[in-house]
Amino acid sequence: MTLRARLSLLVTFALLIGLFLFGALAYASFLRQQSTQLRQLLLRDLGRVQRLVQQGPAAIGAQLTSSSGDFILQFVTRDGVLVGAGETLPLAERPRIVPFGAQTLLVASGPWTLLGGQEAGTVRLGLDVTADLRQRQALLRSLLVSGGVIALAATIINLVLLQRALAPLGRLAAQARQVNPAEPSVIRYKGPHDEVAYVAQALNRALRGIRKRQQAERASLAEIAHELAAPLTLVAGHLGSLRAARPDDAQLAAAQGAADELLYTSKDLLTLARGELERSLDLQVLDLSSVARRIAREYPGVELGTLHHAEVAGSPERLSQLVRNLVRNAVQAAGVDGVSLTVRASDAEVCLYVQDRGPGVPPSELPYLFERFYTRRKQGGTGVGLSVAQQIAGQHGGYISVTSKVGEGTCFTLSLPSLGAQLGAEDVEAEEVKA
Repeated sequence: MTLRARLSLLVTFALLIGLFLFGALAYASFLRQQSTQLRQLLLRDLGRVQRLVQQGPAAIGAQLTSSSGDFILQFVTRDGVLVGAGETLPLAERPRIVPFGAQTLLVASGPWTLLGGQEAGTVRLGLDVTADLRQRQALLRSLLVSGGVIALAATIINLVLLQRALAPLGRLAAQARQVNPAEPSVIRYKGPHDEVAYVAQALNRALRGIRKRQQAERASLAEIAHELAAPLTLVAGHLGSLRAARPDDAQLAAAQGAADELLYTSKDLLTLARGELERSLDLQVLDLSSVARRIAREYPGVELGTLHHAEVAGSPERLSQLVRNLVRNAVQAAGVDGVSLTVRASDAEVCLYVQDRGPGVPPSELPYLFERFYTRRKQGGTGVGLSVAQQIAGQHGGYISVTSKVGEGTCFTLSLPSLGAQLGAEDVEAEEVKA
């Protein structure tokens, strides 16, 4: 769930709780005030009746004739006999609401004391509150309807204001997603100077730090690779001359192979240091099988399987570096006698398979094989070759996948779009531009 959705739900929920509490308090306050007024009115009239009864029949006749029709007055003897006709009101020491026929009454009672001070029974007084209860229901309906309307209007206004308030954060997130990790650039923030602006400033500081560190890393790699390349080239050249004179010397062959591996590693480091993997390529039409054959000759013993004619648009230098890195990785894992190369082609895709019969890669390590400077549990390796190979594949619109079984071996698969597929995609783009 997005931040906007979570905040909208939170604010709407808080608003609904606030409206509910306000309505509940208003309704409770009305009920308390109404009940207090009705009880006071009933007790006041009950006391008035009790005083009139004590003054004698003449006062009763003169004063009770003005009683309202909303009241029901009854005199009940000590034996519980109602003076007059009708249904007897219940005894209520404190005012309480009771149903009485078709009416709802608020009932109270008090002692019926005669003129001489003798208690004859109870005086019971009922006040018809049916209309008052209907007022309560009408008020409750009004509160519910008005609360719903207010909640709907406030929710819409809240969503509009929240959308405007979160717009700078959304733009910042969109720009952050577009940052290229290889070439991080600062983000241009446009918005109020608030917490989002602080986040943008902190992000830009981090991006500047990353870029500065990348530049320092590239400079360091370039220096190391340069320092390695010159003496290694000299050593490799002398070893090549010696081996030409003594082709059967196994130790010279091993020494020349080690020197070549170091030269290839220094070349990978230079590629990373110069940022060449981020530059555009000078594409040429070439046969990937020819590249595979040439690299296999550098590693006598590597087996060549089926090699279909597979034309792609790519950089000969970069694709040679890619295939060499895959083969080097397989040779380091299984030796030259345990590696095979296969190329297959279809109308849409060209695939190169580098299969080794080495110890395999544990499933826990597979996700990290293409991370820079990650090394498998093996002898040698810098953790650069596979990372460079994957980036070169991406430059050519392809990718490298890997499958492995522990104890059986590993297979790296390079998948590239075929020349026909690339030309077809370019034709489609050209037609879209014309349209």
